[in-house]
Amino acid sequence: MTLTFTLTAALAVLSLPWWPMLPPIWVCIMTVIVFFIGWKRRWWWLAGSALGLTWAVLSASLYQADVIHVISHQEDTTISGTVGTLFSAKTGAQAIIFDVDKINQTRLPPFRSARVRVYWQSPPYPKQGERWQLLVTFKPPYGRLNEAGFDAEQYYVARRVHAKARLKQATRLTEQVSWRQQLLDKLSPVLSPLAFGPHLLALSLGEREWLTPADWDTLTRSGLAHLMAISGLHIGLAYGIGWQIGRWARVFLPERRLFLWLPLYVAVGVASLYAALAGFALPTQRALIALMLVSITKRLGARISLLNLLQLTLLLVLLRDPFAGFSVSFWLSFAAVGALCIAHYSLTHVASGGRKHTRPWLRPIKQLIGIQLILLVGMLPLQLGLFAGISAAATPINLVAVPWVGMVTVPLVFVGLLSESLSLSRVADWVWGGANASLQPVMALADQAADTWLPAPVTSAGWAISAMVLVWGLYGWRWHRLKAVMLVLVAAVVAWREPNPVNWQIDVLDVGHGLAVLISKNNRAVLYDTGNRWQVGGIAQAVIAPILTHRQVRQLDGLILSHGDSDHDGGAEFISATYSPQWRRASERRDGYQACVAGERWRWQGLTFSVLWPPAKKSRADNDDSCVIRVSGDGRSVLLTGDIEASGEADLLASLTDKQALNSDIILVPHHGSASSSSSAFIRAVDPIWGVASTGLLNPWQLPSQAVTLAYQNAGITWLDTAANGQVRWQDVGSGWQLTRWRQDRSDYWYRQMFKRRPVYLDADL
Repeated sequence: MTLTFTLTAALAVLSLPWWPMLPPIWVCIMTVIVFFIGWKRRWWWLAGSALGLTWAVLSASLYQADVIHVISHQEDTTISGTVGTLFSAKTGAQAIIFDVDKINQTRLPPFRSARVRVYWQSPPYPKQGERWQLLVTFKPPYGRLNEAGFDAEQYYVARRVHAKARLKQATRLTEQVSWRQQLLDKLSPVLSPLAFGPHLLALSLGEREWLTPADWDTLTRSGLAHLMAISGLHIGLAYGIGWQIGRWARVFLPERRLFLWLPLYVAVGVASLYAALAGFALPTQRALIALMLVSITKRLGARISLLNLLQLTLLLVLLRDPFAGFSVSFWLSFAAVGALCIAHYSLTHVASGGRKHTRPWLRPIKQLIGIQLILLVGMLPLQLGLFAGISAAATPINLVAVPWVGMVTVPLVFVGLLSESLSLSRVADWVWGGANASLQPVMALADQAADTWLPAPVTSAGWAISAMVLVWGLYGWRWHRLKAVMLVLVAAVVAWREPNPVNWQIDVLDVGHGLAVLISKNNRAVLYDTGNRWQVGGIAQAVIAPILTHRQVRQLDGLILSHGDSDHDGGAEFISATYSPQWRRASERRDGYQACVAGERWRWQGLTFSVLWPPAKKSRADNDDSCVIRVSGDGRSVLLTGDIEASGEADLLASLTDKQALNSDIILVPHHGSASSSSSAFIRAVDPIWGVASTGLLNPWQLPSQAVTLAYQNAGITWLDTAANGQVRWQDVGSGWQLTRWRQDRSDYWYRQMFKRRPVYLDADL
């Protein structure tokens, strides 16, 4: 009963991220009735499914109601609340989470909540725990949607963020900060000078803002990223450290019943304190729930199997947080725990039926290696799916790094935190120096292991599952090995499928207000524009790089910059440094760039690039100097227009001797759909089937212009834009273009539909 009921309930809740629509809340009445029927008749699968669906629908409906309530306020809204994000002067401008309790001086009802993401650009900066009053404009918590990279919308749902807000005015109401903020303020000047200060801060408070993209790249590519955050692993280590402290303390205490369970109480206390240091982040909550279950059963003198512990933890986690399935960390942590359960059962059986002459000291070493191998293969599907590759050195380096960090670095971090709390600055300095030194060999190994990164093959998911089943067969019960190997062969055959042949393809990436277009063929690519840049990072790092990594493109064949505006060339330096384009072209004078001017023509893998505008290079290329290129091949064509405006369009048309030279299947709508571009004569000359504009949702310029959109639609042209469609892809599959819109065709889930809702103050202006 327990297993069937728990698994079906959990699966029902975990399916929530993939629902195409949210059923009305009255459906809960029906599911409750079904639950009681299933429970009475002992149809545990039915009762579990009904209970899970009830909880999922209720939770999602309440969240949706809160989102609609928040974004339904007028343009200028006054909110009061508490800062929920730690602030470090080292990071400066950053996005903060603001927990609202009053909107327009009216306190929220008990059943309402409002959590807002605010980007804070300038001093005075807020600190966690302070109360502020803000004047803001709300927007739905939408994000960019592409084939790879950070999924902001899933992130917002996982953390129950109800809106984004543009800050107009801020007033501090109280200066009382949280104890975590006080500790961060103490640690910042101490850890800043240390070589591995950012890593120690991550291990102390779960605060990873100090880690640079280069740090994360090294940790990810070496397979050690899980060590540099307060995760379930660290909570387990804290529990073990607390248990040992309790045992040692009990030696010096009188033998009384009161102290019998001291190790257990100290273990729970230390683990809870470490979770509190991380702000009870979701991974720490999950670990605490599991440890509490273990502790309660121990205290009651009961026993709980690993399987029962896993399913009860899963059920309690989903009851506590029905949106856990939106979080990547949830899947990683439970996959790891599931792999450990498999390792426990498999290796226990192997040990009990294994060779008797195995030396006793060798058994734990063999078991440790076996656990790491099963963990490696068990995590393989998620690792390949989420990170598009795996470190070949992950297993050996974790065999060394995990016990070293757990037995040396983490205890030193605890002592350092205790010293800081007791204001023992000299002791703290010495301890932090030791903790910093302890990370030196770990990070040296990470630097070496980063070069062993293996990108995922095209059929990685199928082969990962096959490998997982094979290892289970090797380490599992002997009478299942033949079936396991047969399953491996079947899975391998299923996985080994050639993708549909594609001659070439073009992708207009979802980069918000800006532009980035990838032209691809035979796993090689040319990039047209690089998107915008920010104070730290930019579209090139956040969107383009993950997509190129996902496609295993290590070097670009070419880079074209349409003109000199930052929303088009903002990532040029990063792209040039990281992907070393074989050739680069621009319409303005740049060192190392060839000319992108009318009359230039070249071939690339059978495709023809014809430059139609501008007539000459400029020292500074403005909108009307945009490099307009027609890319054609196999009877298909696309026109890339940059930000050319109506005057430039007229000059371009006048310069053409062949009026059919512009004719293309697809047009990149000039200047993001601005009313200053897309003249009727230009649209007629191109005569496309599709027009696509690269825009950001609810942008300040209100692009695309409604008049421009209607002009294309009235001409019989299918209108697309990245704000509404996400990444847009055309693939030449021989018989014609195959269109894919990421929002509608790949990821049209209920919460994404909700986030496209327009704030009422915009509708009022229509």
